[in-house]
Amino acid sequence: MRNIQLDTDCEGPLALNDNAFELCRDFLRPGGDRFFTQVSRYDDYLADILKKPGYKAGDTLKLILPFLKAYGLTNARIREYSLKTLKLMPGVEKTYKFLHAQEFPIFEISTSYRQFAEAVGKKLGFKSDHIICTELDLDRYKISAGEAAELRRFIEEIAAAPEIELPVGAKSLDDLPVAAQEAIGRCDRIFWERVPEMDIGVIYQEVNPIGGFEKAKALEESLAKTGVSMADTIYVGDSITDVQAFEAVRAGGGLAISFNGNRYAVDAAQVIVVADTAWPIALLASIFSYWGKESVLDLAAGAGKPGGSRNLVLPEAVIDYIGSGLQGGIFNLYPADTPKKDEVAKESTAMRAKLRGAAIAALG
Repeated sequence: MRNIQLDTDCEGPLALNDNAFELCRDFLRPGGDRFFTQVSRYDDYLADILKKPGYKAGDTLKLILPFLKAYGLTNARIREYSLKTLKLMPGVEKTYKFLHAQEFPIFEISTSYRQFAEAVGKKLGFKSDHIICTELDLDRYKISAGEAAELRRFIEEIAAAPEIELPVGAKSLDDLPVAAQEAIGRCDRIFWERVPEMDIGVIYQEVNPIGGFEKAKALEESLAKTGVSMADTIYVGDSITDVQAFEAVRAGGGLAISFNGNRYAVDAAQVIVVADTAWPIALLASIFSYWGKESVLDLAAGAGKPGGSRNLVLPEAVIDYIGSGLQGGIFNLYPADTPKKDEVAKESTAMRAKLRGAAIAALG
């Protein structure tokens, strides 16, 4: 066995929740779910199409904070809500019990607020210093009644705006429907002009979500802590916030796995997993540990093809334990260069919707 490391995103590979969406849906009433969906698509526009300087995928979690404060959210309420609503990926508790027993380092790298990321990590046996996530102390900030009222009006305005539709292949604002351009204009005014003028706007300067290039940086920090090389590292993700971590691990010779990912993740990963349990991660990590990245890529390339991949010998105890978890479940594995990329992306997003619900599956 080689000395490997596994770094994984939280929401998707470990938990079925989108904690920020759920906070908005359940506390920013009425219209919180629509508000968050609009802001999430606006985030995709800023990060992937406009490529706004200094902005990164996942900064949605910064943009919504003044609004959570306006509705009376506190550190304790977010923590309690996160524990109460936690929904884990099927099979993930036994999967990570097995993986932790292999005694290689495992990190959770998450855009989620600390209150949710720790709820998941502690449930699955992650060490506290192996959970890298968005640090949030909402109690530090004060908000006046006047600012809270204005933020509530902004929620209504964003929720009532036309849908922010982002056609595949769009490269600029002009490529978007006129209605989407109108909605983006409203978001620009609210998030970059009106909120920064408020006292609560200081939160935009002080909270730094762990998404995009910050996830790539967190990946490097995790390796500096353990001394494991990038070439011996697996990174598991499922969304636009993981793309730059995928790129970093690929550039360093490691393995990037999309797990029930959306189109952003499917396009950026080296292997694509579509599964209804977490057990495939245990299998792929074991193969990576015993036989290296090329054997995982070989398995993905040969999946579904008689004689398409070599025989991979794993210890009987490993096979028995993982096999019992995989039995009866769905596990489809594809290489990055699959000629069926569009079909695979649809299959992956369909599994994402089946497990997490259509509203969450549609988020970037």
